Amino acid sequence: MKHKLSLLDNPIWSALSSVHQEFSAGTHEIKRYQEQTIPFIGLQYNDKNLLTQLEPYIKNEEEIFLKDELESVPENWEILQQLACIQMVYNPSTKESAIDTISQLSEQDSDELHALVNLVQPGFFKQKTTLLGNYYGIRKEGTLIAVAGERMKLNGFTEMSAVCTHPAHTGNGYAQQLLRGLCQITLEKGNIPFLHVLESNTRAIKIYEFLNFTKRIDFPLAKLRYTRKN
Repeated sequence: MKHKLSLLDNPIWSALSSVHQEFSAGTHEIKRYQEQTIPFIGLQYNDKNLLTQLEPYIKNEEEIFLKDELESVPENWEILQQLACIQMVYNPSTKESAIDTISQLSEQDSDELHALVNLVQPGFFKQKTTLLGNYYGIRKEGTLIAVAGERMKLNGFTEMSAVCTHPAHTGNGYAQQLLRGLCQITLEKGNIPFLHVLESNTRAIKIYEFLNFTKRIDFPLAKLRYTRKN
């Protein structure tokens, strides 16, 4: 499979226009992930006025994220927060050691998975997020303590997401184990892993760099709220 890195310049739109089109709602210029999957909007090209086209596909008072640095938005929209993130892409090393087998989670694990991710990374993981890809976890004494999974998928690329460990169990290498295994699975499917992380999360960035992820681009996110005034 030919990997076009330029698709990662606009990955939300690229995913919703290809592999994840079944989860999209919107127009030929702006699309969103369906409600309760993940709260992201993709634009075909950078024009904030396209937000007006999305209004039939979004609920009043709903909050959603857009890749952009915005100074203003159309009427009925409000900027809640600007997040400085970066995008990182996996570059496998030829010297990597054998990957430990990791366990895929099932529907029966969904409540625990949802609770753990929202404990560590609140706001992004919804009731139907698991429909977008597979999730893997580590249990200790029967309790789910660490997870990692797949989120956005586009031609040739799979986003690694929800990489988190319960605060009581950090520092044991569980996230590294899961991410290494998930990257190997992704490569075996012919796709390149990538991810997004807050620029301020230096601890996570160091772990990703250790696991052979490198920064590709800055990835600003604007958190928006739609408030219908009429």
